[in-house]
Amino acid sequence: MSFENEQETAERMLALRKARTRGLTACVDAAIELCENKEAPAAARASAVSSLMRANNLFSTSPNDPQKELHEMTAAELKAVGDQLERDRRAWLAQMEAGGGVFD
Repeated sequence: MSFENEQETAERMLALRKARTRGLTACVDAAIELCENKEAPAAARASAVSSLMRANNLFSTSPNDPQKELHEMTAAELKAVGDQLERDRRAWLAQMEAGGGVFD
């Protein structure tokens, strides 16, 4: 492996670690702030609420149910996940088009 490849691999690993630590914390903090912001657009707040609830497995049948992997889901479950992702995408786009950034 060349020096450039080793350096690129090391930089990727550092960036991924940063995304998984500081990035994750920033995302959770932003979602919580958005949920608590009574002035935020309803669609953006709903999307943040949904994201936080999914992150906490609150949409599962019981609080201890692990989240299924995509390959374990039925067609109906996959459709529901896809539909939720589309709703989240539209909410984020609406927020951005309204003049705010995703993390504003």
